[in-house]
Amino acid sequence: MPRENPLSSLSLFVPQIFQDVQKTVINHRKNAVVLRKFQFQCSQFNDDNHNFGENEFNKEFVRNVNKILPVKKGQANAERVITFIATFVNYCQEKENERGSDSSDTIDNDSTLLSRFTGFLLRHFLKGIEAKDKNVRLRVCQLIGLVIDSIEVIDGDLYEHLKDELTKRLLDKESSIRVKAVEACSKLQCEEIGKDIVEKLLGIMQNDPIAEVRRAVLLNIDLNENTIPHIFDRTRDADASIRRDVYVRSSEEIGDFRVLSIETREKLLRNGLTDRDPQVNKACSNFLAYNWVQHANNNLLELLKRIDVVGSNVAQDALLTIFKSRPDLMQTLNFDESFWESLTIESVFLVQVFCEFNKEDENKLDEVLPEVSKFALYIQKHINLMQEAFEEDIVSCEFIVGQLLIISKFLDYGDEIGRRKMFNLLREVLMLNHVPDDHIESIVEVMKKLSIDERDFARSMAEILNDIREKIETENDQGYKYQIEDELSASILNLSIRSGSSERSMSTIDSKFTLDDEDRKLTTKITNIKCLNIVRYILERSEESLRNNPSMYGILNEFILPNLQSPEPMLHELSIHCLGLSCLLDQRLTDDKFGLFIYCAGLTNPELQNKALMVIFDIVMMYSYPFVVENIRQGDQILELLCACLHNENPVVLATTVEGIAKLMLSQMIYDKNILKELVILYFDVETATNTRLRQCLSYFFPVYCHSSVENQRLMLQIFVPSLVNLMDEYRQLKNKEMIPPLQIAQQLIDWADPSKVVKSEQNEEIIEYGAHADIAIDIIKELFRETNKELRKIYCLVLNKLNIDESAGTLRFKKLTLLTGNLKTKKPLIDAVSRNALKKFEDSILRFYNDAPEPLNDNELEQLKEILEFIKNVHEEPSLIRVTRSSTRNKTESFVNYFTYQDYQEQKN
Repeated sequence: MPRENPLSSLSLFVPQIFQDVQKTVINHRKNAVVLRKFQFQCSQFNDDNHNFGENEFNKEFVRNVNKILPVKKGQANAERVITFIATFVNYCQEKENERGSDSSDTIDNDSTLLSRFTGFLLRHFLKGIEAKDKNVRLRVCQLIGLVIDSIEVIDGDLYEHLKDELTKRLLDKESSIRVKAVEACSKLQCEEIGKDIVEKLLGIMQNDPIAEVRRAVLLNIDLNENTIPHIFDRTRDADASIRRDVYVRSSEEIGDFRVLSIETREKLLRNGLTDRDPQVNKACSNFLAYNWVQHANNNLLELLKRIDVVGSNVAQDALLTIFKSRPDLMQTLNFDESFWESLTIESVFLVQVFCEFNKEDENKLDEVLPEVSKFALYIQKHINLMQEAFEEDIVSCEFIVGQLLIISKFLDYGDEIGRRKMFNLLREVLMLNHVPDDHIESIVEVMKKLSIDERDFARSMAEILNDIREKIETENDQGYKYQIEDELSASILNLSIRSGSSERSMSTIDSKFTLDDEDRKLTTKITNIKCLNIVRYILERSEESLRNNPSMYGILNEFILPNLQSPEPMLHELSIHCLGLSCLLDQRLTDDKFGLFIYCAGLTNPELQNKALMVIFDIVMMYSYPFVVENIRQGDQILELLCACLHNENPVVLATTVEGIAKLMLSQMIYDKNILKELVILYFDVETATNTRLRQCLSYFFPVYCHSSVENQRLMLQIFVPSLVNLMDEYRQLKNKEMIPPLQIAQQLIDWADPSKVVKSEQNEEIIEYGAHADIAIDIIKELFRETNKELRKIYCLVLNKLNIDESAGTLRFKKLTLLTGNLKTKKPLIDAVSRNALKKFEDSILRFYNDAPEPLNDNELEQLKEILEFIKNVHEEPSLIRVTRSSTRNKTESFVNYFTYQDYQEQKN
């Protein structure tokens, strides 16, 4: 009995399948099985033309697929059909795999039913990949990606064709199409022939302006040694979801973090833990606390060994994050006696961060920290090791001692014996010839905790300072000399006390030499630098007034003031710094020494100038700007000094000046439109583009300042047009493409000067001038009268239409604007069409606030418009440069503009 020919029902069977799968995805697998059987039956009916039945099936299949290609993205029925196509191809692949691997599975001759079907399907889709309809291009890219993902092998020629066409779609003007093209291209990645695809995907991930496209690359590109660095660069992407996905995907696919370099680990942790977005921060925290810790066998010491604890600036944040996320790990920590006896870099860092994390829990600290006397012995032990260490070990020894000194801040000094022992130990440490700067800071802080009160602290430290100086003087008299040149360099640079040219630590060198006068001077400089560093830390931790603390006056007179005249720059800067801190504790001293800071801030030495400026700003913030100007000698010179420093060529001094002025203006101590204008110009100036510190400061300052109060907003409105004029002149003169275009500058200024963004409150709600943008428009039109450059006039006209002018501007402002625009067209006509069209658009936006022609002006309005009338009167009229055509009928705009001319007003007034 002959078999029934399935081709006779082909045009009914396949559409019925496509109709059925649109209803629900539940029946997709069943329909895929049925359709596969039908496809196989069709392939068995061939005539002289090979694969006739199979080809007929393929044609009918794509005919039905074509129905969904123009359908917009998001239509549920179309999405279900696409899902079914993927299900069908997947099922066909499964059936091919069940047959086993034999000669029929090779694709050289397109021998399998699946390979012929998918080849036909992909070639058909490629016909529409450049269609004009964006929906077709999107669906085609989507289907190609699904088909490629469902099969195991692709013909070589077809692969190259797909690669060429899909990479073109990576640059499609529609972002949604680029996303689907990325997903499809990612299926063509391979180690050898897909390298160029990977390079293109990396370029898209870095440069595409749409976050969704960059994210598609991030989620689909293969992770390997070549792509990982580019993927981790996305931890600084502008989009928070992309930054988050870096950590989510990395934790799932990278596995053991130890395959990454230490630099890469540091970069990942630093970017993630310091991210402002809480979701990114959480993803990084989970990435660290679960993935990394798990691969370190839940051993925190093992984890710390994989991080550069000594040189890292994020290791402490990382460990604190683990403690917050994994409290169970803290329960496993055991700080017993054997732990303290065998401290390493990692273990001492672990206990220091543990104490920092539990600093509010005194009971917890008492459980893990030894008694003070025993802890002092541990410090003494490692100080001895540090003094005996060779150069390759000195860094580790100094780090351990530094961490122990930090831990000593958390000790309970209720035991008097232990307190005295710790005090004597720290005093002896400060007396050593070579003490790292960070050690000094920790020691001074602990010494304050050991002291009874402020006076006791100052008295004890003064005694130590005198002992240090006497010790050096005694050694000089006895003829001792230690590697002075190396020691001076280390002190000045605040480095760890070691010399790169010496084979041993300076602390171990005790060779004796006869000192000459030059050596004595160097030794004295070193001692003074060390003493001034100690004084600086003392003053930073002092709160009591100098007049109530005689010991501090002794430190001032014996250590700070004598070094003010030193020719050594480092001593001069340190003494200025310490004197500034002293002034914050004594107003009378400020009155006496403020002129010195003014003088130093005007010198040409950038370091000294910067230090003096910092002191001046601290004093002004401490005592308030009005008080300093009125009561401190030479305080009235501050504003002049700041204006001069705003033109300083040194980027550090300039950034310090801007930061200080920003603080004073936010505190409403300074209210000066000229300074605000200088800040605006500095922000957009091309020469400050590389001054990141300055740009970041002003990026925060302007929106906060302008939108925080009505008074600040008014000041910005006053300098809006003058700032824009200056910046446009600079843009015209420089012709520098690196400078921000004037139209973008104007848009930013408009945002800052937007009255609707001022913080609302009961006090200022009624006094906010919502029509202030109309005043800006009036000033801009006046500039159009003055300006002769065609390009700048065009920009002014475009800016007019960016302003937010509504009914709140008031009738008088509207009449001023109409009067100015009407006379501008007759006295200073615009030449180019862009400018004329922009001005016409602005005029129309003004006129729509009137139902009919405006009413005649009364005497009061004429008096209020007197300034505008005088301005127009003084403008010299120029011959028209544009061709004027007359019309028998005039529209409302023409009659309204002509009504408001200077001559008409004069006639009406007369």
